[in-house]
Amino acid sequence: MTIIKKLRNKKLNYSYVIGRFSPEVGSKFQYFPIDNWEKDLANAKKFKFDGTEWIISDFSNPIFNANFRKIIKSNLKKNKLKICSISLDLIMDNPLHKIKHSDVVWLTKNLKIIIKYFSINRVSIPIEERSRFNNHEEKKIAINKLKIFYSSISRICKLCIETDISPFSLKKFLNLNTFKNLGILLDLGNAKAHGFFVEDYIKLFSKKIYGIHIKYRPDFYSKTERLKRNYKELKVLIKNINKLTNCKDITFQTFKSNKNFIGDMQFSINNFNKHVQ
Repeated sequence: MTIIKKLRNKKLNYSYVIGRFSPEVGSKFQYFPIDNWEKDLANAKKFKFDGTEWIISDFSNPIFNANFRKIIKSNLKKNKLKICSISLDLIMDNPLHKIKHSDVVWLTKNLKIIIKYFSINRVSIPIEERSRFNNHEEKKIAINKLKIFYSSISRICKLCIETDISPFSLKKFLNLNTFKNLGILLDLGNAKAHGFFVEDYIKLFSKKIYGIHIKYRPDFYSKTERLKRNYKELKVLIKNINKLTNCKDITFQTFKSNKNFIGDMQFSINNFNKHVQ
């Protein structure tokens, strides 16, 4: 089995989004695999990932439970993995401009416990697609909710947003004094799908890119596809990786089918390795 060829000139954690070795939950391509997460981690061990990006899809995620956290930690240790990052995927269905203030307070309180317990480096919040704000009033509410997360979480780990607004609009947002240390999660596939250039992200946010998602999505109307052998955006990233001084992890958010998880990941890693010198 081929394992990831790591970049020799930059020390990074190589992780995968949990659920990439599990069937879809309902009809959702990415959702926490509540009935399969232990097998998911065991499969990740075969590829010698450093860790996982733990997705929190709803408020019932087992990581919120103290007893389950012990079980999770035991499974991570057994499979020689760690939780490199958390993605608050539940914000996709509970956007910042709609989620209750009390839920944000509850989340920040529990996230602080989780971050410290697992020594997590990064938390990302999606502000994209159905969780994006659409007008000035929604933006104002979203910013106020984001302030709560920021003031609490950014003190103990890196907090970033994953967004589909243009790099230049994003620069204006990040220049707000309120969010001095807020970073971004650069998703190669989404950047390509929206017609944005990875070069612009690197030029504008060399110190603000805290994490990277590896995936291939050819255009706005397409879903995630298998990683291409000749992937321009990935080449640009690898060429400029040393400029990203605060980036600590690369996360495989690659294509999966419902029946061939191992083969799908093997395919993605093989094509990733072809880009690494």
